[in-house]
Amino acid sequence: MVSKDLIEKIKQSVDIVELVSQYVSLQKVGSSYRGLCPFHVEKTPSFFVNPTLKLYHCFGCGASGDAIKFLQEIEHISFQEALERLAKMVGIELKLSTGRSEKDLYVEYLTRVFVEYRKQFEQNKVVVEYVIKRGFSESEAKSYEFGFSPENSRIAQRVARSMSLPNEKALQYGLYKPNGVDLFEGRLIMPIKDENGKIIAFAGRSLDDREPKYLNSPETKFFSKKSVLFMLDRAKKAIKSLDFAVICEGYFDAMAFHRAGVTNAIAVLGTSLTREHVSKLMPLTKNVILVFDNDEAGIKATLRSLKVLVEASFDVAVVKLPEKDPDETYRKRGPEYLKRLLSEALPFEDYLVEVYEKFFNVTSSAGLEKYIGTLRSWAQILLKDKRMDRYERLIEAVSQRTRLSTSQVSEMLRLQTAATTMASKSTLPTEDDYIAYLYITCEKLRNKIDEIDSQLFDEKTRRLISFLREKKDLSELSPELREYAFAVLAKIPEGDPEKMFVDLRKRFARKAVERELSQIDSKLAFCRDDEERGLLLKRRLELVSQLRSLGGDRSGT
Repeated sequence: MVSKDLIEKIKQSVDIVELVSQYVSLQKVGSSYRGLCPFHVEKTPSFFVNPTLKLYHCFGCGASGDAIKFLQEIEHISFQEALERLAKMVGIELKLSTGRSEKDLYVEYLTRVFVEYRKQFEQNKVVVEYVIKRGFSESEAKSYEFGFSPENSRIAQRVARSMSLPNEKALQYGLYKPNGVDLFEGRLIMPIKDENGKIIAFAGRSLDDREPKYLNSPETKFFSKKSVLFMLDRAKKAIKSLDFAVICEGYFDAMAFHRAGVTNAIAVLGTSLTREHVSKLMPLTKNVILVFDNDEAGIKATLRSLKVLVEASFDVAVVKLPEKDPDETYRKRGPEYLKRLLSEALPFEDYLVEVYEKFFNVTSSAGLEKYIGTLRSWAQILLKDKRMDRYERLIEAVSQRTRLSTSQVSEMLRLQTAATTMASKSTLPTEDDYIAYLYITCEKLRNKIDEIDSQLFDEKTRRLISFLREKKDLSELSPELREYAFAVLAKIPEGDPEKMFVDLRKRFARKAVERELSQIDSKLAFCRDDEERGLLLKRRLELVSQLRSLGGDRSGT
C-alpha cells in the first residue's frame, strides 16, 4: 500500500501541462492552458489544464482530475499502473503491492491462450499455406502474429484451468463455449490489442470462407468494438509524426498498408467509425484518409464515418478503390500503387458531391432539389463550425457538377433560420474572481487576503478559500468548486499580483464602508431617539468621508 504522502509527492512533482501536452495540443490562456478535450468529441476547446492547481477540467463533458486520473483515463490503465509510470517519470522510487487487477488477469489469460495459438499456427502446414497464398512471407507471418485454433480445440479451457481461473469467469471472457470447445476452432487467429499493445480480444478468419467469415471475441468490460482501433498500438507514433491516419475496414486491409510501408494505417472492427474511435484519434491528429470497401456497404460506412469526423472538425479525404478493398488492391497491383492511391484521395466535399450524384438525377429540377437538400446538412455542419474554406470548396464542387453558379448553390445550401437573440452571461471577472485567482496562484498573499472580512465575499468564494486554507489534496475539490476555480483561472489575464491586490483591498474596503452605510441608513429610517440619531449621523459622515478617500462617490446628506 502506497502512503498518501508519497502519492501527493508524486502528483506535486509531475508537470501536468507537460504530461497532458503529450496527448492534447494546448494553448496558454491566462494562467491556464486550453485545448480540445480528449475524452469527448468537441469543436471548440473547453478542456483546461492548470499548473498551479495541478488539475485538468473540461467544461463540456465534466472530465476532471489530477495527473494520475488523466493518465488512467487516457491510457485506460489502473491507478497503480498510472502511479508507477508517473513515479518513474519524475524519478521517485515506488514499491507497489503485487496485487493484480481483473484486467491484468484478463490480459494474462488472453496472452497465454495466444501463445498456444501461435504454436499451433507454426505446426499446421495448411494454415501456413493459407497465409502464404495471401502473399505473406514467413517473416511477415511472424511479424503480424498469426495464430491458429484447430478443430475441436480446447486450448482456452485448458489455459483457464492451468491458471485456476473459475469456469464461470472464463466463460464470461468468451474464448470457449459451454461444451469446452474453443470459440475460434478451425480459424486463423489475429490478436486485437489496445493502444498500449495488450491483447484484449481475438479475431478469427475462416480458412474455407464459411460464415461468418470473420468472428470477433464477444464484448467484455475490457473490450468493445466501438472503441478499439486495430493496429493503433503499432500506428500511433507514425500517426502523430505524419499528422494523419489512414483508416480502413478490415484486419487484412490495415496489414496491407503496413506491408506497403504505410505504418499510420488502422482499421475499425467491422463497424463504422464511432465517436469513441474519434476521441482516441484526437490527441494524435485531426487529419484522416478513409479507405473503406468499394461496395454499397462500404459507401454507407464511409458516409457515416465522414459525418462523425466532420462534426469533430477533422479534415478528411476519401480513397476510391479500383478493387473491393485495400488488401485485394495490394495483392493485384502491388504496394506502390496502393500508396499512390493515398495521394489521389478526394477531399470529402468532392467525394460527397460525387457519391450523392449517383442517387439523384441532377438534370431534373426535382432531382436537383433532392440532391441539394441532401448536401445541405453537410453545409450546415461546416457553417456552424465556421469552416468557411471547406464550405466554399463544397459550393465549388456542387457548382461544377450542376452547372449552377456558386452564388446560386450558396443560396440553396444555406437554411433560412430566424434570428435569435440570446442573453449572454457576462464574462468579465468580478472582485470575487480576482480574490479567488490570487488565493490560488499567489500563496504569499494568502495571509493578507485572510485579513479581509470574508463576509464581503460570495459564498462560493468563501468555500474555495476555506478549502485552500486547509491545504487539502486539491483533487478532493468538489465538482462545483473545481469548475469555479478553472472558470476563474480562465477569466483572469496574467499580471502583477501585488498591484492586483492593492486595487482589490481598496475595493473591498469600499464594500465594507458601503455595507456599514446601508446598515446605518436602515437604522436611521426607524430611529426615534435624538441622541442615537445624532451618533448615527456622525458615524455616517465619517463613513462618507472614508468612501470619498477610497474613491467612492456616495454623497452624505
